[in-house]
Amino acid sequence: MKSIYNLLVLLTLFSFTAHSQFIFRGKVLDFYQKLPLQGVSISLGNKVLATTDANGLFELNSTVQKTKLLFSYVGYESLSIDFINGQNKSVELHSTDDNLLSVTVKAFEKNASLKNLPITVSVLGKADLERYSNASILPAVNTVPGVKMDERSPGSYRLSIRGNLLRSPFGVRNVKVYWNGIPFTDANGNTYLNQLGFGNVGKIEIIKGPGGSMYGAGTGGVVLLNSRMAGYKENSISFSSMAGSYGLVENNLTYRNQTDQVNSTLQVSHQQSDGWRDQTATKKDIANYTASFIVSPKQTISTNIFYSDLYYQTPGGLTLAQLTANPRQSRPAAGTIRSAAQQQAALYIKTFYAGFSNEYHFSEAWSSTTSVYTSGTRFRNPSILNYQRKTEQGIGGRSVTQYQHKNFQLHMGGEFQYGFTSTRTFGNKFGVADTLQFDDEIAAKQYNIFLQSEIGITKNLILDGGLSYNNYGYGFTRLNSRPVKDLQRNFDPVVVPRISLLQKIGSNYSVYAIVSSGYSPPTIDEIVPSSGFFNSSLNAERATNYELGFRGEWIPNKLYSEVAAYFFHLNNTIVTRRDAVGADYFVNTGQTEQKGMEFSLNYYPIRNSVHFFRELKCWSNLTFIDAAFKTYQQGAIDYSGKKLTGTSPRVMVLGTDVATKIGMYVNLTYSYTDQIPLNDANSVFANSYQLFFGRLGYKKDLSKKIKGEIYLSYDKSFTTPFGLGNDLNAAGNRFFNPSAPENFLGGIKVQYNL
Repeated sequence: MKSIYNLLVLLTLFSFTAHSQFIFRGKVLDFYQKLPLQGVSISLGNKVLATTDANGLFELNSTVQKTKLLFSYVGYESLSIDFINGQNKSVELHSTDDNLLSVTVKAFEKNASLKNLPITVSVLGKADLERYSNASILPAVNTVPGVKMDERSPGSYRLSIRGNLLRSPFGVRNVKVYWNGIPFTDANGNTYLNQLGFGNVGKIEIIKGPGGSMYGAGTGGVVLLNSRMAGYKENSISFSSMAGSYGLVENNLTYRNQTDQVNSTLQVSHQQSDGWRDQTATKKDIANYTASFIVSPKQTISTNIFYSDLYYQTPGGLTLAQLTANPRQSRPAAGTIRSAAQQQAALYIKTFYAGFSNEYHFSEAWSSTTSVYTSGTRFRNPSILNYQRKTEQGIGGRSVTQYQHKNFQLHMGGEFQYGFTSTRTFGNKFGVADTLQFDDEIAAKQYNIFLQSEIGITKNLILDGGLSYNNYGYGFTRLNSRPVKDLQRNFDPVVVPRISLLQKIGSNYSVYAIVSSGYSPPTIDEIVPSSGFFNSSLNAERATNYELGFRGEWIPNKLYSEVAAYFFHLNNTIVTRRDAVGADYFVNTGQTEQKGMEFSLNYYPIRNSVHFFRELKCWSNLTFIDAAFKTYQQGAIDYSGKKLTGTSPRVMVLGTDVATKIGMYVNLTYSYTDQIPLNDANSVFANSYQLFFGRLGYKKDLSKKIKGEIYLSYDKSFTTPFGLGNDLNAAGNRFFNPSAPENFLGGIKVQYNL
């Protein structure tokens, strides 16, 4: 009997050993910084099997030889990976860009966590962008404190940071935009932001205040766009489709692939809409290829090739009486001026853009990134007043060399851009080009050379400083005027400095101070506006910005707040004027002052839970701006002390996000925007308005290879009528561009993993 008992014990021990002989090991790193992550949960189903140590290492036993493990960590996207016995894998997690201190920021070439940066910058990640309808980035951008993105009509965008909208009757001006580190704003100073589709952008960094010490011209801030690349070992095809109010339809097909040497994305999309107002139909087709190639352990080559074909109608502004009578109408005829519909007012824009970048690491201390781009745009604009045709060609490049040793960083480099525009303006006769009015050639070139350094004075005190030398000029030739003359407008070279200091308080708090200068010459559309005259007397704006900021993580990975206060002084302010028939022209007015405070709060009562409610996030963003003309004389009229045109003094955004274990999620947003002065005299204001956004969705793994998502979104204005982008200093009191009071939308997405 005793022998049988011993035999049973041995068999039991052997069975236990046999079922525990499989071992999985690995290391978990941050995708961008390549630093080990401590405390990452490795789970199977709802059971946590192990966590990583201080070196990011883990080891666990399993009763099966092959399994799929889930890696979860606060502030990072969860990742599911197949493991086989004996493998020792390196796992890299992407940060979720939820504005916690772990967020990796590329602004000013830092590529560091937000807590170590003496910069006022807001980050919109994938989750932030996908909280709304997936039709536009506009709702997400408008949640950022101090930032306002306008839509005068569907497809017509403006962008202002801290109230700098005076120079933008249409388009994006005085804000420098980069896409994957390569200039997207052209040498003319214009940015065709409306050419991009929602799916072309995976992350947005918005630098507030002048960034001229490293990014050249602009007093209104800098925007860094980044494409969404393939995830770890991703090899997938995804298709998404959505349909909504007023004939909105969008289809998107994307292929993503990531290997040890290549990360590539190919995307094509089509979007169209009939519009809520008359004369607001849109259509946009896009193809985009983005890739990064690891040539060697020291060298990476990246490319971004993009083509967009955009068409959108322009309805024109309405008077208050017309707005009250019928907010859905387009601009009607008045006297001898035909209506927007009669003139078939619209924009036809076709753009090709190709950028290439080379990153090389000479050693652990020295590295260099050099990028070049070329672009071409065909532009047609039958408007109420005339018919403009343009061909724009641009080239440019940017190079940054970095040295880093212990607590010292040095960046030095430069940027060059050249643009040539052939433009002809005709009369517009019912949407057909008529008599030639102007035949012009315009050349624009700009370059800047910059130097920036960062010194860790102590472990917790960081000093950062930079300056740039900037040179800009335009050449103008009117070919249909005799004798033909070549005119020049060269701006005096300017040195733009910036200095900042950051003090870390423990590991979770920091305060910083910034003094920066800004320099912004007029864009080509301001030098040669729709009135058609070359304005050689227009001068560049100069700005000085003083700023204090605080960041704090009050409860680690749970409660985070940020506040920034600034004083911004602008000289030679450029403002829009309209002549008797409504054509734009621009003048320098004097000085403006903008004092403001921005506050953001993020709280996670639940985060990365294994229970039914996986995540609950509550957040709020507040903006307060006291912006006014300090000195502004127009003839005999003194506008000094008047509120700054186009700037709302108060904006509040509140949001709640809920994600569940079964894949269902809810995103809710409420926003309030205060009254906006629409002319320099402050005699006309746009009413304050309140908006509600809601999105309900469900994500499900349909099989091991197929993932699906379905969602519904709804947005509504509690103020009717209201406008997301009214006209400033409008001729004939046609200030108002009303927006749809509500929108419904539904969409699906299917991803097949090859």
